[in-house]
Amino acid sequence: MLDALDECVQRADLMDMLETIAGWQFQNLHLLVTSRRERDIENSLEVFVDGQHIICLQSVLVDKDIQRYVRQRLSDDKRLRKWERDAAIMGDIEATLMDGAKGMFRWAVCQLDELGKCVNRKMLQKALATLPPSLDETYDRILSAISEDYSQYAIRILRWLTFSARPLSIDEVAEIAAIDVEREPMFDREEVLEDPLEALNICSSLITVDNEDRMRGSSRQIAALAHYSVKEYLVSTRILRGKAAEYGMQDTVCHGAISTGCLGYLLQFQQPKLAPDKFLEMFKLARYSAEFWISHLQKTGD
Repeated sequence: MLDALDECVQRADLMDMLETIAGWQFQNLHLLVTSRRERDIENSLEVFVDGQHIICLQSVLVDKDIQRYVRQRLSDDKRLRKWERDAAIMGDIEATLMDGAKGMFRWAVCQLDELGKCVNRKMLQKALATLPPSLDETYDRILSAISEDYSQYAIRILRWLTFSARPLSIDEVAEIAAIDVEREPMFDREEVLEDPLEALNICSSLITVDNEDRMRGSSRQIAALAHYSVKEYLVSTRILRGKAAEYGMQDTVCHGAISTGCLGYLLQFQQPKLAPDKFLEMFKLARYSAEFWISHLQKTGD
């Protein structure tokens, strides 16, 4: 099974490999691949996939799944459950979301996250009447709603999560928020997030935190962009045409900022006085900065 062919950066090579595998015609080898509808992928698959084996997941086929998800969130999410005593309001929320989702799970997720912030009926009614029709407009609205006090922290966090060389722990993200490459010194320990999970509040529905199981029994919380479409929007030219243009990201600029930020973080240590294990326990971003600053710099072309 290969999920989301459209997310592969070496797409042409991947399609050639799939065609080669299909050509083997092994009786007990079966491939299941998924993708958004992109013409180059469709053209490649049509060469070796029988048309009767192509299933188009149109909205009518996933609407029931989205409806189940919406109902589950309305009954289980404590921010939404406050409306459960009013069946009419619950019905309005479900009907409005089902009408607007058009097969987009991610769109429904984001709208429920935003509706959860409504504290009274007037806010809720206004929110339901003005739901953004597309994912792009949804992300534009979420980014534009980030307060000025948080915007620079959000930019730093989203930049690192978009271009990091490996998954980042939530503790590393808490320190990333305190790095400003435009000042000296770049790293200000007073700006480290006191509660690392505040990153979720700063970046709203755009990031998520999950537990990473590790082989030796311990686990850590990993922060990540909530969906591939978040990265796709942040690095697109489309974002530059909306109200959230300040969050638009160019890869060379961002890799340069991350590389500089890594070095700025490391330069706070003129002479470490702690044992290595204690040192890395106290300074969460030190290992990442030391290992990856040069790979980020190489991606700038400098």
